[in-house]
Amino acid sequence: MGIDERKMLGRKIQEYREGLDLTQEELAVTIGNGSKQCISSIENGAKNVTIDVLCRIASALKVRVGDLISF
Repeated sequence: MGIDERKMLGRKIQEYREGLDLTQEELAVTIGNGSKQCISSIENGAKNVTIDVLCRIASALKVRVGDLISF
């Protein structure tokens, strides 16, 4: 995944997270990561996301993985 795709994915995650009024820290705890910095890096497109983490994020945000990667 290139930087542009990572940034688009990050924006989608942020939009869904904010739509649920979740903080980055709350999302991190919900997915079992516990790191606000990790969520921030994902949302900024600075970090690659594994399919496992992407599935956990989608579940926490109550969306399908396809909703996050359709751009």
